[in-house]
Amino acid sequence: MQKNLINGAARPDAQRALDKARIAKTWQQYYEDRGYELWGFSPSPAARILAQAILDSNPRRSERIEIVDWGCGYGRDSLYFLELGFDVIGIDVSEKAVALARGAYKQRQASGIPLLGSASFHAGDLHSIFRCRTGQRVHAFFSNRVLHLLGEIDFRKATRDAMTCMEKGAYFCVSARSSDDFNIALMEWIPGKKQEVARYKDPARSGHDITFVTEDHLLRAVGK
Repeated sequence: MQKNLINGAARPDAQRALDKARIAKTWQQYYEDRGYELWGFSPSPAARILAQAILDSNPRRSERIEIVDWGCGYGRDSLYFLELGFDVIGIDVSEKAVALARGAYKQRQASGIPLLGSASFHAGDLHSIFRCRTGQRVHAFFSNRVLHLLGEIDFRKATRDAMTCMEKGAYFCVSARSSDDFNIALMEWIPGKKQEVARYKDPARSGHDITFVTEDHLLRAVGK
């Protein structure tokens, strides 16, 4: 009986690990197949919003600004931040994406286009990357279209981990899918979770759920 209880208790964690591995594998394949063609290098609207907010609040550029780009992919937003003079810590679960980001960074450095900031790119999660940066705090946490890929437990953990690496008064800028983004041509609702969770119809994204995010959902996750 005790053995059964132990095994039963382990199942949720095992399922979470399986889900995270599946997401990582899916994106690894996307980056291997499509590389820089996925989105090009134009910065996302969310990156432009964060950059403008920082520049407006710090017009004299009197201090170094460090940004965590969580889910950085191959670095299209990271490079944009660098050109503006911000320093970037790019983090992604896909080793291929991180390799592409490092490659794009080196190419930009060699191109002669000024990069006023500096960057480092890492494969892993937020907690593992900051574990060796004891006491370090950043001026902004940025994430574009990542949070909706996480289940509820990992969603809460990621947002709370973000809080621990931010300095007082830091910017928290994220964009994620809401139920308004539901597209019947691409997605289907998961039975019993309509308006909350959907999945892509594309077989390449099998098991890749979309946990739609609202402002209330986000505020509950960070404990406010």
